[in-house]
Amino acid sequence: MNIDQYITYAVVITVLFLSPGPSVLLAVHNGMNHSKKVAGLGVLGNVAAFQLLLIISATGLGTVMLALSELLILIKVIGATYLCYLGIKLYRAPVTQTNADSMQSSLHHQPWPIFKQAFWVTLLNPKALIFVSALLPQFISPTLALIPQVVTLCVVSALIHFMIYFGYAALASQLKQLVENDEKRQRFNKMSGFTFLIFGVAMLGSVYMT
Repeated sequence: MNIDQYITYAVVITVLFLSPGPSVLLAVHNGMNHSKKVAGLGVLGNVAAFQLLLIISATGLGTVMLALSELLILIKVIGATYLCYLGIKLYRAPVTQTNADSMQSSLHHQPWPIFKQAFWVTLLNPKALIFVSALLPQFISPTLALIPQVVTLCVVSALIHFMIYFGYAALASQLKQLVENDEKRQRFNKMSGFTFLIFGVAMLGSVYMT
């Protein structure tokens, strides 16, 4: 690709990552309820899942998956179910402490669950698969070696993805003082959980509308 194509790709990817959705909401939630390091691990989960989707699309598996309507429906149902499960979990979650000792304990005990949550939220989003399957072929030349092109696109998207999502998480972490008491933070957690439920129900509804 020439420089203009790289710029176009970067702009399109940036707009995608800035757009609100379940993954952005989870990054904000983690930033509000955990340390920046733990929230950053969640962002890495988002990035890892998106990179996997890019690789799936680059190998042509994405097109095959989208062509199999039954498989796409299954992905939607699993994704919707997971969002509803996560919504209920966040809605019922107790308020975490925000002092330094609790943050350090959170980093020690919770990195893997936080990473997995973010990973599955992104990976099980059929809209992400549809998007990358439509986007990637526009920026890959069939006359050039595939692997260097895919690696370059993956690196560009990963850097942009991490910067934007970690920015969301870091901003949420800085705004903790606005919801520093337990009642306000519990209300925020319930709103996050309810929003995930809405995302899940909407995704499930799209299955029955197709």
